[in-house]
Amino acid sequence: IKTKNFNPETDKKLICTCGEVGCDKRSVKLMALNMLQRVRDEYGLPMTVTSGGRCALHRNEKHRSVPADHQKGLGIDIRITGMIMAMKLIAIASKCGFNAFGINLTAGFIHLGYRPEQSNKISVWTY
Repeated sequence: IKTKNFNPETDKKLICTCGEVGCDKRSVKLMALNMLQRVRDEYGLPMTVTSGGRCALHRNEKHRSVPADHQKGLGIDIRITGMIMAMKLIAIASKCGFNAFGINLTAGFIHLGYRPEQSNKISVWTY
């Protein structure tokens, strides 16, 4: 499972990095990688993945009662350098199928998620 610019074998952050015993090393699904590749193609610049697939043991997932985007293989965090970059990525990513966006300027990333159950709406939040 890989695209022109994203490959779980070389982009280690696409796979769960929790390091817990029992981690299933889940990755981002091919559908989400294809969407991310379309974003990258239109954006025209390199994009750094900071988090992709996460198992239920991952420290950011343990508290969840229901799996969210990362556990489902449908969430990817990308490094950003400010709100202008975040807004540009949201504009492009929403055209490419993503519909859930979380912006964390302090930590310098944007969450791009796909939620099939809410395909007719877009969610945007800040951390």
